[in-house]
Amino acid sequence: MKKYFHELTKEEFKKLQKEDLTWEQCAKDYPQPTWCAYPEAVSGVLGCWSLMDFNIHSEKDCLNCECLATPKEE
Repeated sequence: MKKYFHELTKEEFKKLQKEDLTWEQCAKDYPQPTWCAYPEAVSGVLGCWSLMDFNIHSEKDCLNCECLATPKEE
């Protein structure tokens, strides 16, 4: 089963960094959430800063983002 980037813990990510995981491989192995339409959100500094800073844990965290791919609830 695929694990999405927002499901990684900081500790898991630090371990992956020690294994010299590239951002390209990270995006393949731990892609951005399906609701995210941010272009290449898992690409380090050029990606989604909230996602890269581990501030995104669910779709609710993205409700005010213009890159939310699903309709916003009212």
